[in-house]
Amino acid sequence: MDDIPDGPPLINSVDIAALPEPEAKPEPLSRYGNPESYFVDGVTYEIRPVDPGFEETGIASWYGRKFHGRLTSSGEPFDMFQFTAAHKTMQIPAWIRVTNFENRKSLVVRVNDRGPFKEGRVLDLSWAAAKRLGFSENGTVKVSYEVLTVPTANPSLIPNPLAKTAQSVFQVTAVSTEEQAQKLASQIRSAIPQEQASVRVESNGSGLFRVQVLPTLNLSVERAVYEKLVMLGWSPQKSIMK
Repeated sequence: MDDIPDGPPLINSVDIAALPEPEAKPEPLSRYGNPESYFVDGVTYEIRPVDPGFEETGIASWYGRKFHGRLTSSGEPFDMFQFTAAHKTMQIPAWIRVTNFENRKSLVVRVNDRGPFKEGRVLDLSWAAAKRLGFSENGTVKVSYEVLTVPTANPSLIPNPLAKTAQSVFQVTAVSTEEQAQKLASQIRSAIPQEQASVRVESNGSGLFRVQVLPTLNLSVERAVYEKLVMLGWSPQKSIMK
């Protein structure tokens, strides 16, 4: 899945210039998108409260069709035709005004995802936001952003249909010998960090040995584990262990 090229939509029937900016309005915090901390590529990121008026300058990138329809860290599907953004540590959802340093265009976007995880980048914007800000033809641009003030919302968490009350299990494959299953499990363990998932072999009692991967209870990690398995050539099937 990682070898699929990212880019703009192959067919665009949306008038980006006519899209309204998202309204900064009270919303409960995302239940799934705000763990105390999370771990990506050897780095631990700690989530911090939204700080209205906070400003930052840095490099912004954008993402598009490769991720369209995939779940964001908030549990919402990514829509490249909406004005959204990813930030590494800001509580989500949040609203920020982004300004392109090169042309001074600015836009309000809703932060609902995590990233970017390349050094020196502060935001990953949706394709639509990059288009509106005038840098969709480029990979990156220097921007500044300001966190907007939003009236206080009900502090209760969003009821998330994907919220976990039980363990997700990815069944990777089933083979006829335990030796073969353990060998495959060992290969998967060497490719997926222990803090992201555990790997086990189970017998179904009828001569088959199942190789299963159990991701930690975090949507971002679960998504990363799934995509890693796909990249390794597997077609994992998800089930829920009560």
